Amino acid sequence: MSGQTKARLRNNALKRRKTLSDAEILKRNQKILHFFSNWTFSNIHYVHSFYPIPRQKEPDTLLLVQWLRSHHPDIKIVLPKSDLKNLSMQHYLWDEQVVLGFNKWNIVEPLSGHEVTPKLLDLILVPLLEIDIRGNRVGYGKGFYDRFLAQCRSDVQKVGLSLFDPVAPIEDVSPFDIPLDACITPSGIIWF
Repeated sequence: MSGQTKARLRNNALKRRKTLSDAEILKRNQKILHFFSNWTFSNIHYVHSFYPIPRQKEPDTLLLVQWLRSHHPDIKIVLPKSDLKNLSMQHYLWDEQVVLGFNKWNIVEPLSGHEVTPKLLDLILVPLLEIDIRGNRVGYGKGFYDRFLAQCRSDVQKVGLSLFDPVAPIEDVSPFDIPLDACITPSGIIWF
């Protein structure tokens, strides 16, 4: 798949995900968890995650969060809340005080809780539909994560999660697109 556009890659990725059986998705998620559990968590105090969308067959971050809470209970987990009017996000501690609910896109997110500034984040798990061999990602096309990542510290670890391996370089990368530092796939951790 050389020289593909984001639109074509987005469409292909959604189709490819739909072909995966529940058993295959579980197997791929278990492999992602294995590689995630080998990450170096020293100097990590805040991990930003996303809540997976089952109908989109996204990587199961709930497995990763459960593992983190069990093995690194001192690390604080943060979830985004989308502001659909200005296509931005606020971020909340995912603790016992947070109230979760569904937004208008039927995505689980915090309704209230303790807000966290992006500058506190050390590691961000980034959703994606596709990623290329240079760390450029294809998301759902609204730019939420690129705007969010631009607000973070320059040393924040930006890590994608993908059920598939990276593809050839994306043709239409924008100057506003922020490449990731790494991606965890069922094949391993890929650094860019």
